[in-house]
Amino acid sequence: MLPCIGVCQYQRADSLEIIIKNAPNDATKVLRLNELVTILRERNNTKALHYAQEALELASKLNYEAGLGPAKENLGWIYYRFGNLSEAFQLSTDALALSELQFDTATMARSLNSIAAIYFDQKLYPQAITYFRRTYALNEKTGDLATAARTLSNIAYVLLHTNRYDSAVIYAQRAYDLSNRSGNNYSKSAVLRMLGDIDLFRKDYEGAEEKFSKALLLARMDGKTYHQASILRRIGNLYLQQNHTDKALQYFFENTALAKKYGYQDELENTYKLVAQAFITKKNHTKALEYQTAYQRIHDSLYDKRNSEYLALQQARFDSEIKETQIELLTKDAELKQEEINNQRVWIYFSFGCLSLMLMLALVLFYNNRLRKRSHDNLAEKNREIAQQAMQLSNVNDTKDKLFSIISHDLRGPLASLRGLMNLVGETGLTQEEFQYASNTLKQNLDAVQENLENLLYWAQSQLKGLQVNMESTSVKMVADDIIALYAGAAKSKDISILNELEQDHCVLVDKNHLRMIFRNLISNAIKFNSQRGLVVIAQKRFADYMEVSVSDSGVGMRASDVVKLFNAETHFTKLGTNQEKGVGIGLLLIKEFIEHNEGTIAVQSAEGKGTTFTFRLKLDMATVKREEGALSSSF
Repeated sequence: MLPCIGVCQYQRADSLEIIIKNAPNDATKVLRLNELVTILRERNNTKALHYAQEALELASKLNYEAGLGPAKENLGWIYYRFGNLSEAFQLSTDALALSELQFDTATMARSLNSIAAIYFDQKLYPQAITYFRRTYALNEKTGDLATAARTLSNIAYVLLHTNRYDSAVIYAQRAYDLSNRSGNNYSKSAVLRMLGDIDLFRKDYEGAEEKFSKALLLARMDGKTYHQASILRRIGNLYLQQNHTDKALQYFFENTALAKKYGYQDELENTYKLVAQAFITKKNHTKALEYQTAYQRIHDSLYDKRNSEYLALQQARFDSEIKETQIELLTKDAELKQEEINNQRVWIYFSFGCLSLMLMLALVLFYNNRLRKRSHDNLAEKNREIAQQAMQLSNVNDTKDKLFSIISHDLRGPLASLRGLMNLVGETGLTQEEFQYASNTLKQNLDAVQENLENLLYWAQSQLKGLQVNMESTSVKMVADDIIALYAGAAKSKDISILNELEQDHCVLVDKNHLRMIFRNLISNAIKFNSQRGLVVIAQKRFADYMEVSVSDSGVGMRASDVVKLFNAETHFTKLGTNQEKGVGIGLLLIKEFIEHNEGTIAVQSAEGKGTTFTFRLKLDMATVKREEGALSSSF
């Protein structure tokens, strides 16, 4: 049986519907309609939408401002649940303005919460947290512990999505304490769902299952259908991660039944994808294809809608900001006019002749100052141009000297060795074993010379002509796989294992050829300075708007005094590999320029005898990130 709060609210909703049918079209009916919508909007969106529109129309007709704000807030939240974010944003901002004029703190808090939720859906996390904190301040002011707990839980949810795990845990614990003090089932359920998300994030499946189960029980008691659907999906995903596919499907199907009944399209999208994964695990490819097709169909529909909603929402935000700016300008204009009047009164007490003299003097001084400043700025600009040209000439001259030095010292030796080896092969009779050994040595030398020449040519081009960057969405894992395959022979010759932990779907904005050269040099160095039977690991970390990629080896490492020379063109630092492999010492200079021209950074950590790790950062392709995070849509 449902507890009293759930039964009472259903009974109250039924009673209000009967009263409203026979009520006259007055302010009291508006209040009752708003109360009914508040009860229904998390239980039956379709019915709530009908009454919300009726409340708004009647309040507008009566010009009843005290009822107009809550009516717009209710309708804005319902539109948010249906994914109509532009309409939701406009209604919520209007409701906030109206409620501020009426000093209606409850409606103000709910409007701020709606705006924060919309910002979260648009991945505008700082703005979302700002509005949630404003909501919480109002909750504290009114002593509404239940809503305050849900608001803290929402803040924790945003922090978890921005990889601020420790802060998310702190806010979630505060929300849990408040929800227990409030005694409100919906508040407790929302906070338990958030705590379950945290446990699932750190792979504490037992803790997550316990919290999600309690949250679902409370949500069912309270009759919140959208809340129930979101928890059912989480429990299904929890079991799916543990390979309990039959249990997972049980919760997924209950979720889809609710989502279909009440039109929760975002829940259907997320759940269909998870159901397809479950059937893949069960090797039921027919069912997997059926649900993958259903997911793709609803995903494409929602993707188009989200794109159009994004543009509409941007326009709504722009219009809202324009209105605020206009109000601010009008206020400032009034202040300026008043100040002007006051100034006129003051100037009456001064003679016109003194004023004219002062104005003329000020104009002369101002004009002279402008002339001096303009002359000074022109001179400074010319000096900067001269200094820049001198630096460019110096760099070109240094580059020329360095190229000749490298060619004469670092490439002439390997080429002479190759020539001697070729003479030996051509002029002497070699046994099969000697010929095989000579061939392997010849190939290694040729590979080394080719790699050094490519680095040298790229570096010379970047120094003399500048790098041309063509940034595009690129899969880091695919490029890394190609380069690993290229160096498979070199790794095998030293019995080195290369472990690629990059994820397939993560893309960055980068010049693809530059990324290939970056991986070539880093993986080549990792093999060159690694020991026999060593290990090379390529890993990643993803942040809000960039990806961090690391290439680590278990080789000989470097001293701290050598690390500081790596990216310094003046030192021209190089040394032999563990098998006496040679290089010209410009590979790291080259990849540093490539990464920086692609708006990234690179760093190195190394200890002698403990290996070396190179870490570089590149910008994420946010379009692919949005598609990947479609399954992590918010639910408040």
